[in-house]
Amino acid sequence: MRTVLEPRSSGYVLVVDDDTKLADVMVRGLQRGGYECSVAGSGDQALWAVQGRRPDVIVLDVMIPHPSGIEVCRHLRQIGWDGFIIVVSARGNAADVEAATRAGADRFLAKPFAMAELVATVDALVSR
Repeated sequence: MRTVLEPRSSGYVLVVDDDTKLADVMVRGLQRGGYECSVAGSGDQALWAVQGRRPDVIVLDVMIPHPSGIEVCRHLRQIGWDGFIIVVSARGNAADVEAATRAGADRFLAKPFAMAELVATVDALVSR
């Protein structure tokens, strides 16, 4: 069984979270999983970053500064962006999961989550 410390995958992940400490933890875990990563701290930064290098996966926090993660997800889908989006949130209630799903998210992870869970979710999406 593979652990988060055994790199297997490759790809590019954009981590969007205004909590810099958590973003750094996610980036380190994803890098150990074999992924290149960039970080954006707001919805505007995320939308700008996607126009540059196209990520294979976006890990997108709901509660980021303008626009929100749900709005970013919805906008990306409306303009035809077809990459994978994992929405993460400290509020893991049914309404948040529904909003993320309706906005076009591929997966929803409730914080706190194990880094192995995030890496496994990214692995599963990238291997499609």
